Amino acid sequence: MKNKPHSLFILLASQSPRRREILAELGFPFQVIRSRYSENDCNSTRPAKLVTAHAAGKAKNAMASVRKGIVLGADTIVYHKGKIYGKPHNKREAVRMLSELSGCCHRVYTGIALYDPESRTMLCDYAKTLVWFKTLNAGDIADYLKTVHPLDKAGAYAIQEGPGIVRKIKGSYTNVIGLPAELLIRMLRKINSTKKLRFKPRTNRISTFAGQNFIAGQ
Repeated sequence: MKNKPHSLFILLASQSPRRREILAELGFPFQVIRSRYSENDCNSTRPAKLVTAHAAGKAKNAMASVRKGIVLGADTIVYHKGKIYGKPHNKREAVRMLSELSGCCHRVYTGIALYDPESRTMLCDYAKTLVWFKTLNAGDIADYLKTVHPLDKAGAYAIQEGPGIVRKIKGSYTNVIGLPAELLIRMLRKINSTKKLRFKPRTNRISTFAGQNFIAGQ
């Protein structure tokens, strides 16, 4: 009699509520674990290299005590005109970031690192999405910051929260939120083919937006 393949269990090395929400909506079984990795440990100015290095650092830092499950590390940044936008340190910096992104196209990068302790395999990759902002005046930015807490968000915004400031995107919608669902699923299928990937989206939001372009007003 054939052994029944067992499903993957994800250990999320991130405190991000957005990443927890995406995993929950995808229907993956997961648990949040602590990673003490410092994002100051990598000084690369190349966005793809930076996010994959941070994601791998978070996963490696958290994996020491892990015996079973897949450790997931992730990191998201905004990149515009040669500048990397992480999380703003205060409201003034958030206003500056949103003003600089106003009316322009920028790129959102998210790096993903997966570690399987059973096979001792580490897999890293990243996703990139183009995002066009609407033109925002000082009043628009002030109104936005009244409804959205910017200090825990790369680029000081969240596409899924508050007044709509995004005009359109090209690429993964969930990447802009902080965890590209399409890339994650491909990587989970690749890292250990002996485990069956079982998941069932709990809402239509992921299945509607995953892998699709988005235009405001549609």
